[in-house]
Amino acid sequence: MAAYRVVSMTGMAVAFIVSLAVYTKTIAPTVPFWDGGEFIAASYILGIPHPPGSPLYILIGRLFTVLPDLGLGIAWVVNFSSCLFSALTVTGVYLVIVKAVTLNRDRDGLSLYESLAVCCSALTGGLLLAFSDTFWFNAVEAEVYALSMLCMMACTWLMLHWVERHEQNGSERYLFLVGYLAFLGIAVHMFTMLILPAAFLCVVFTDRVIRSNRKLVLLCAAMGLILFSVVASIDVFFVAIPLAIAGLVLTRGRLPWGYLALVCIAAVAVVFFGMDGVGAYNGLPLIVIGGFEATFGTVMFSLALVSAALALVSATADDPGRYKWPFWTVVLFLAVLGYSVNFYVPIRAAQQPIINENDPSTWQNFEGFLERKQYGQESMFESMFNRKGSWSSQFGNGENMGFWRFFSRQFSAPSFPFWLFPVLLVALGIVSQVERDRRSMVFLGAMLLICSIGLILYMNFSDGSRGIQREVRIRDYFYTPAFVFAAVLMGIGVRSLLNQIGVWLGRLRLPVEKGTAGIAVLMTALPLVPFAYHYESHSREGNYIPYDYAYNMLQSCDENGLIFTNGDNDTFTLWFLQEVEGLRKDVRVVNLSLLNTNWYIKQLKHQEPRVPITLADETIDMLNIQGWEEREVHRAGITWTVPPAGMLGEDIGYLRVQDLMILHILEQNNWEKPVFFAVTVSPENDVGLDDYMQLEGMVWRVLPDPDPDLMDVERTRHNLWNVYQYRGIADPQVYKDPQIRTLLRNYTMSFHQLALNQWRRGRPDEAIETIEKYLEYDISNGALERLMLIQFNADLGEFAGVEGLASELAGEFSTFDGYTILSQALQRQGREEEAAELLERGVSVHPEYATGYDQLVNLYFRMDDSDRMLETLERWQRIAPGDTVVQAMIEDLKDAGDERDERDERDP
Repeated sequence: MAAYRVVSMTGMAVAFIVSLAVYTKTIAPTVPFWDGGEFIAASYILGIPHPPGSPLYILIGRLFTVLPDLGLGIAWVVNFSSCLFSALTVTGVYLVIVKAVTLNRDRDGLSLYESLAVCCSALTGGLLLAFSDTFWFNAVEAEVYALSMLCMMACTWLMLHWVERHEQNGSERYLFLVGYLAFLGIAVHMFTMLILPAAFLCVVFTDRVIRSNRKLVLLCAAMGLILFSVVASIDVFFVAIPLAIAGLVLTRGRLPWGYLALVCIAAVAVVFFGMDGVGAYNGLPLIVIGGFEATFGTVMFSLALVSAALALVSATADDPGRYKWPFWTVVLFLAVLGYSVNFYVPIRAAQQPIINENDPSTWQNFEGFLERKQYGQESMFESMFNRKGSWSSQFGNGENMGFWRFFSRQFSAPSFPFWLFPVLLVALGIVSQVERDRRSMVFLGAMLLICSIGLILYMNFSDGSRGIQREVRIRDYFYTPAFVFAAVLMGIGVRSLLNQIGVWLGRLRLPVEKGTAGIAVLMTALPLVPFAYHYESHSREGNYIPYDYAYNMLQSCDENGLIFTNGDNDTFTLWFLQEVEGLRKDVRVVNLSLLNTNWYIKQLKHQEPRVPITLADETIDMLNIQGWEEREVHRAGITWTVPPAGMLGEDIGYLRVQDLMILHILEQNNWEKPVFFAVTVSPENDVGLDDYMQLEGMVWRVLPDPDPDLMDVERTRHNLWNVYQYRGIADPQVYKDPQIRTLLRNYTMSFHQLALNQWRRGRPDEAIETIEKYLEYDISNGALERLMLIQFNADLGEFAGVEGLASELAGEFSTFDGYTILSQALQRQGREEEAAELLERGVSVHPEYATGYDQLVNLYFRMDDSDRMLETLERWQRIAPGDTVVQAMIEDLKDAGDERDERDERDP
């Protein structure tokens, strides 16, 4: 076997095994926050997750759920699918780099040392991606990006393979596979459609038959527009594709192109004269088949596209090349075949699974589902021309959205200069691949530009500066393809760098091949930099926090209760627990964000366990925001003031559909079922019910009577002590990212409120027990809780036992407040000398705090002890020599002492 094959297969195995081993070691052991809970649950029950549904991912996820879980659980198995697909993607990057740097070469003729240089370069690029920030984060939880990137890498390898063999007979089959995989990948994520523009440019630039024939270039562009219409308009895609296939098969590319050109012109004219203000009939239905409805404008536009394409097929029928009508028929047929996986969505939705977002069982709903209308009616193409953020925010360091902010953190800390090395490798890779094979660089360069600059322009993220809310979460995952193709170019750059090193070694008369191969092996250590930097923050070992967070919230609810939740983090994890783990399915989860949609309200009304909603379905369809001024309302026997949820302009208030539905549900329920709000729901979303709610741990219970304490102390304590799980919170090995830290504050609130209520009720012993229990879980840094313990103990007259806490606060948390609280408590009891001794011990151990000296000076002033005042001020001056106030106080004291001495001398 040739040396190249052995080395190449070894490198491929290393890329796969190393990345898979790391991902499996750092995998999320159970449900994660955000979309993972929904994807796991939808895979398990074959449900319909949020638009556009990712049906292929759900079907594959279902296959993983029926595999033996070996006691690790369904969530682990589905998470592992991402690990596997991510490792395969890393392997795909390796193969793409190898292919790119050896294009048009006799690979079997490569020497052992040259093979090592090639494969080590590819391994370096692959592992740099494997341990990069965004890719690794998504590789260890149930997400669609790994499978989508795998499809893109398969298409990339096929395109490079086609570039290498495009002049051979039958090479068009690689293009067929690219088209099929691109449209099949849509059923995972729309990312795979980014392949088409780059593939078009590559084909035109590579194939001399096309490049020398403008009609063929136009034909490829027309067919590309027909295919790419799936992104802009589902209706155009479903009209144009059948028309194009029928036209190709029936005419066999021989219909006189002039007639087709006339049809195209006529169709364009019909569309133009049907525009608003001219004819205004573009919106009228022309084709109605079952639930499918295509308007005049859609059909005419599709007809224009198809006529232009067929005319160009006819015009090029006698030209050389293989791009005849059979070629385009196969391409369009395979595109439809790949896209057909999406029809799982309406078929399954018609069976009304419990997770059935948008209920896409009708054509109208299915169309809106595929076009993601849940996230806004405005076309994203139109949105591109109305920028929602500044260029510096979108391209630079904008929080939650800036491309450079994300890229600079992929491989190291942004403050660490290693980020410059990947940038230089990408640049070197571009230059070297242009020199090596411009045709392949057209594709790779186009993909990098489309996946970076193109997506920045297309996604148009908001930075909050132009009247639109800033992106609420980090959006780095949208740029995953850019990071993948950057890694490809990095690997190519490493190979170019090794070539240059070989030149230098030759000039120094050192062994070129052996030296280059040795350095190539050393270069594979580069990925250790992002590995070491990201391991702690990307490892999910022992992280059961999302599971327990949802479990605790669910177990807080009474039997057959209703719980209003805020968004993805609480809702999706609850769905997972109910549908996969089978826990507390009697509790109905009501997501407030989805409560603004008619389909969700109908599901709550009709699906078990049913929510008490009596509105007719027709009425639900007509629900919209309602003008509202702050006023009292009477529902279910209680009266309270409901403020507007927002303002239109300066004067007009309104309630959202979710607010109106909360009022309706409360009224119709009439206290038959217990009603709860998750603690994640902000006060702005509870329609002013604050006075009628009491905290019971992770939920607020809605009461028929106001509760002045706003808490059920006994139930909260029972939940916090006996019901809730806190796995991983106190484990220092479990990384808590800012998102988790934010959510953990809800535990903090419950413990704090419980302790304060116990303290106010004259039960300081119980309050102390509560705070000590909280500190066991290490939920926060514990500074405030130590202050609370000091206060509670001081109220009990316990001072010596908590002085250590005051010292901890001063030494570890940079605050002297613990000593201050104890001192003030002693002074209130008239024990001023003990208070002074305590403060003296404090400043003796922690002499850097000006607060301690200030407290002592004030205390000695009240004790009328000027000598100790002066001595304390002089110590204070030593730590703050430039403090003029302290200096003035010292001088005043000395002057007063001198005057006193003079009086004593005059009046012995």
